[in-house]
Amino acid sequence: MKKIIVLIGLSFTLAGCVTPVTSTSSNSNDLIATAGSLTCKANELCPSVVVEWDKQNKQQLKLDVALTSSYDYYDIGNIIFTIDGKTFTYAPIGPTQQKYINRLIPKRSSNTFVIPSSFLYELRNAKNVDLAIDTNKGVIKRSVYTPTQQSMLYHNFAQLITELTR
Repeated sequence: MKKIIVLIGLSFTLAGCVTPVTSTSSNSNDLIATAGSLTCKANELCPSVVVEWDKQNKQQLKLDVALTSSYDYYDIGNIIFTIDGKTFTYAPIGPTQQKYINRLIPKRSSNTFVIPSSFLYELRNAKNVDLAIDTNKGVIKRSVYTPTQQSMLYHNFAQLITELTR
């Protein structure tokens, strides 16, 4: 009897996992928000960056940069994109938010940046793109794009470039 109850419960759980998600999609730019990681080695702190159109000003992008660590909180300052040797520096719009998540990844530090949508045009034909994040514990520099390695963040920027040219 216990096996039957367990099997019924398991089948309900699995049915919930495989139920397709239906959504109403719109071509509006305010629905696009993509997150991506940078190219990182296994033992490196790997920033996560969420990119979306700024809801107040469609000529700007909003970037949320997050660092998750088991050991430290970070104070996130400027971000510096280097595109084929040309630098683009952006300051945060507010103070770094620090939050306890859980015991596995207890410390999350994040900050928000606003950049002009014209930045996407700089990325279009780039050969090498790096992102440096200035923190109170030093600069964290990671690759966004090289001809042989494309990070998820670069693919997310490419999706936004496609939306920009429509």
